[in-house]
Amino acid sequence: MDVKKLAAFTKAVDLESISRASVSLHLTQSALSQQLSSLEASMGVQLLARSQQGVYPTQAGRILYRHAQQILRSVDEAVSEVRSRGEGVSGRVSVGLAPYSMAGDLTVPLLAAVRDEHPNIVVHVRENFGGLLSELIATGQVDMGVLYAPVSLRAVSVEPVHVDELCLLSHADRGIPAHVEFTDITDLELIVPTRQHSIRLAVDSGFQRHDVFPRIAAEVESVPSLLEAVGRDLGATILPRTCLPDLAGHPDLVVSTIGTPPMSVRVAFCTSASLPLTPQAAAVERILRRLLAARIARIPSSAGRS
Repeated sequence: MDVKKLAAFTKAVDLESISRASVSLHLTQSALSQQLSSLEASMGVQLLARSQQGVYPTQAGRILYRHAQQILRSVDEAVSEVRSRGEGVSGRVSVGLAPYSMAGDLTVPLLAAVRDEHPNIVVHVRENFGGLLSELIATGQVDMGVLYAPVSLRAVSVEPVHVDELCLLSHADRGIPAHVEFTDITDLELIVPTRQHSIRLAVDSGFQRHDVFPRIAAEVESVPSLLEAVGRDLGATILPRTCLPDLAGHPDLVVSTIGTPPMSVRVAFCTSASLPLTPQAAAVERILRRLLAARIARIPSSAGRS
């Protein structure tokens, strides 16, 4: 099987366009189309379907795409190991870290520790929704992740490591008390992530349990932007306690607990349930677990439990 044709196929699927894929691969559209046609001919099935919006994989194409990701990754790892001439553990490792979680604090320490302990390893950190990251872990495109549970895929091994309490963060001028119920904040403008995110799902669930509905003022994926918006009193937000800013530096913000009992989310360490870790991934896993344990140890006992 021609690796270049597989790479061309996966690029077309990723970009959903022959023209965009050809530009990315520095090929003419004609040359790329010939490679794709040749791949389909060798497989004996149609791999891509065309529409006015672009291209998308057929059922057979989705199967090939999943395997192609693993094949191309193995090729990259082989090249990396050969070029490193066997000087220690080497290769590429992909780590998923859920946004709006304590995992966000681990990116820079992880990069620094891997550089110091395994300089021939290239770490790819992906911050995305837990659902997408869990699918990537299941298919071997991401080696491990610190995500919000539950992760519904059987192909993913889920190890709960911490329970984080959700809190309401608002501007002091609103005068919100130190504890509120979901029924108390139905008229409060909320700035939250989209429904693809585990935090949003937990927030919606909290309101639904009381048969009330939140007032969503905006949906924001960036935590720094969200905190700035709350600081300007454009609305309030709901975040895990470990993601809250240091209020000493934000005297205009106040934190309130929500619900009786308090609403919480579970953080989990996730790996593939069937695909073994490569030597370089195992080395990064040890570092990530060490950093995660140290991060959890710094959390005050009142902020959650492991």
